[in-house]
Amino acid sequence: MRLELHCHTTASDGRLTPDELMALAVKEGLDTLAVTDHDTTAALPRLAELSMESGVKLIPGIELTTSRNEESIHVLGYFTDESYKNTELCEFLQDKYTHRNDRVKKMLKLLKQHFEIDLDYDEIRNNSTGVLTRVHVAKEITKLYKQYTLDYIFDNFISKDSPAYVENQYLPVEEGIKLLKGYGCVVVLAHPVIYKKNTLEDLLEYDFDGLECYYFLNNEELTNKSLLLARQKNLLVTAGSDYHGIKGDRKHGYLASIEYDPEHLVPFLSRFM
Repeated sequence: MRLELHCHTTASDGRLTPDELMALAVKEGLDTLAVTDHDTTAALPRLAELSMESGVKLIPGIELTTSRNEESIHVLGYFTDESYKNTELCEFLQDKYTHRNDRVKKMLKLLKQHFEIDLDYDEIRNNSTGVLTRVHVAKEITKLYKQYTLDYIFDNFISKDSPAYVENQYLPVEEGIKLLKGYGCVVVLAHPVIYKKNTLEDLLEYDFDGLECYYFLNNEELTNKSLLLARQKNLLVTAGSDYHGIKGDRKHGYLASIEYDPEHLVPFLSRFM
């Protein structure tokens, strides 16, 4: 079975539209595709239509941004039904969408003030169909200031240590988990490799259903540690490339490129049969 359980579309910070992503899934021979856009379910209705047409099974998902110890913790929610269409959930996510737009406006002012980088918010908003993130800001900088690479921009202009960084408003981890479970989600801790202020052991004290044990940036040691903890805590195991459709992307993998033991994923996949 070929599958992808963690990827993004233009509804958040991915480069491919839902139609383009599903077409790629078909081209790559995927059996199952879970789309987990950041803090939005906007792409899921269209993807559900495309799933029926293509025969690629869709697991509707979301990557909800939460917080612990002043660090963003990403929580993957996989919907077991069509609760992603719930009005209250959509309104909650729309509020987050509005806040993210306002956050980017503030960052642009600070980039001009501290680094003399002058960007047009309307240009960024009009060229982006989804939730605005730092990726959209970085892409606009590379267009207008070609001397800078994406890595340099993230490290020097919009990192959390930069005077141009604006903190996002996040739910505490426990509230994010409770929210997603309230809409029938299987809740999984995403990519533990990226966290610096929180240990994997501490994060797994929360009520997660599963852990993303196989991930693009993992080394063998972390994968084995994750699998051991998942077994000890009776957690479901998932695998994800975090595909964003960005050419030359060193921070994320290619669609369905992650190697994993298929038997480890059976308990998770059985939730969606």
